[in-house]
Amino acid sequence: MSRRPCCIDTNILFDFLAGKIFDTLFLLPFDFHTSDIVAYEISDTYSEKQLASLGLKILALNDIETQEILVLQEDHIELSLEDISVLFLSQKHHTLLLSNDGPLRELADASRIEYHGTLWLLDEIIKGEILRPQEAASALRFMLNNKRWLPRPECETLIKKWEYEE
Repeated sequence: MSRRPCCIDTNILFDFLAGKIFDTLFLLPFDFHTSDIVAYEISDTYSEKQLASLGLKILALNDIETQEILVLQEDHIELSLEDISVLFLSQKHHTLLLSNDGPLRELADASRIEYHGTLWLLDEIIKGEILRPQEAASALRFMLNNKRWLPRPECETLIKKWEYEE
């Protein structure tokens, strides 16, 4: 089975950490990439070596790419350097973008980059039979209880649905 390439943003990684299913994310049929800037953001929890062993490829940005990202950020001050770095890499490598960040998703849409977020990934995990729906509901509840910025009404609807699925 081929693995779909994707570039993952920090907020998705933190959601899965908060949901206590971080390792589960990497069981999906994706080739996960991120920037060295994003990897640094979660380095208190996972080292680059640990992330690589899970299947996350960390792409180091060279000086020219860093300059391009800084120029992009000047035009999009609402986005962090981490956000711009994953957008840049997603464009460069023609990958799916995984992020929950609203302004980043708007820019991805304007740039014709396909994007999805945590809730879509949880649904993919259920479809792939990696977790049972009830386990995904529990993980989503942990995310919400750990103050992750997810759309609460949509999350509550999914939790109710998943808790009663067989």
